[in-house]
Amino acid sequence: MIKQFINRENLGHRLVQLFILIAHIALLKWILYTLYEGGILPFKTLMFHFLGISTAGGLLIFTCAQIYKRQYLKELKKNGQEPKLDP
Repeated sequence: MIKQFINRENLGHRLVQLFILIAHIALLKWILYTLYEGGILPFKTLMFHFLGISTAGGLLIFTCAQIYKRQYLKELKKNGQEPKLDP
């Protein structure tokens, strides 16, 4: 089953997915830490944590979208099709 999921053709894609998974887990751990320690942290520190979490989450979403857009366009070019996305 693993051999069907990971092969030479999609190894790069699977490594990108692994990186995205690790980044999401790290962000989730930061969120849980902030929520757990929220009653103890000073208000200013807590707000900076939430600001950092929201910024990191937004960047993670944007980065994932750009990675998959690039991959989609690369697959279209490989198959000889015209992209249907506005650049």
